Amino acid sequence: MSTASSPLSAHLPSTPFRAPPPGVTPNFDHPNSNASRAYITAGVCIPIIVLFASLRIYSNLYIHRSRTWSDFTFMLSTAWALIYQGLTMGAVTQGFFGVHAWDLKVDDTRNAPFLFALLLESLYGPFIWIIKLSMFLMYLQLFGTRRYFRHLVCAGLLLSGLYYFSATVASVVLCAPRGRQTYIMSFATPRCRKSIQLLVVTGIYNVMSDLYLLLLPIRETMRLHNSLRKRIGVLAVFMTGLA
Repeated sequence: MSTASSPLSAHLPSTPFRAPPPGVTPNFDHPNSNASRAYITAGVCIPIIVLFASLRIYSNLYIHRSRTWSDFTFMLSTAWALIYQGLTMGAVTQGFFGVHAWDLKVDDTRNAPFLFALLLESLYGPFIWIIKLSMFLMYLQLFGTRRYFRHLVCAGLLLSGLYYFSATVASVVLCAPRGRQTYIMSFATPRCRKSIQLLVVTGIYNVMSDLYLLLLPIRETMRLHNSLRKRIGVLAVFMTGLA
């Protein structure tokens, strides 16, 4: 698709980026925004992340005085999460995100929002994998003496890494401009819209891999020589993801 033949470029001032649902009229001048919800969510979640991350780091480094690869990847994932959230809030503040696509005119959304979207998309998959890597490494540290357990951890680690990195590459390739396309034109193509289906698949995989992480340590935890109450407490900690 060239810029000369694109229907989008022929009617830039009045063409919405995406067609609205039936019965909905685009509101270019005063679009509804979900920015306030994003601010509230970030305002609640970021302090919680910082609090519990600080507790774990302080406990391991200064009380138990242990430094493991799990601790390193945990600190990396925490920093990555804060950076990712900061970039997202920046995009919301600039009006790039939080507004319905049909409330945006093509001439109001040049390259910057879409470059931002590609940047966040390229960071998302590796970010999620680093989080899971931290959990897998912690499991190896705790229960790695069992051969079958090491195999299960390595399988989960490799499979999740392959999926998240391949999904990241696929989503970026689907929406990256080709030929003389601008970023706006590329994001409006049916090819880029397939990335939405990929997001659904990624969401399903997230749930399945999280379930795998929750089920993985149950057998070894229940074999510990502690009281049932303590073993259940350990499992509860694993289920919160705060271990």
